[in-house]
Amino acid sequence: MQEQSFLSLEVIWKDDHMLELEVVASNKFFKGVTQVYDQADCLYQLSERLLSFSNNSQPVFYEAGEKDSYSYISLKFYPVNSTGIIGVQIHLEENVPTEYRPEEKSKLALEILTELSAIDDFQRFLKTMAEKHNGKAQLNGR
Repeated sequence: MQEQSFLSLEVIWKDDHMLELEVVASNKFFKGVTQVYDQADCLYQLSERLLSFSNNSQPVFYEAGEKDSYSYISLKFYPVNSTGIIGVQIHLEENVPTEYRPEEKSKLALEILTELSAIDDFQRFLKTMAEKHNGKAQLNGR
């Protein structure tokens, strides 16, 4: 059975200042999971940037964690064509220390394709998640 294409961010832990997110991404051929820390305000800012995203928009970029450190994610949303197809470039890094060998850290880069209407739904879920410090936002691909 072929995997679905999607991106999911879910709050799995929180305190007064920080959220821990589980991020799952799949493009039908590859799938990855990691956990990363970020602040709710950063997620809210991403939701606000996605609110005005359109076919003619400049790319929207988001990252959390630190590259080549414990854990890291980056998301880049960009128009693929003028018919409403949107690409999302996703980079995930495993949540492990790399104090001995950088090669022991698993990394994944993949692209999912989606549509503007799915970006709108994802934006609303992301905003609610940021405001309530709880929940899940999923972007379904094509």
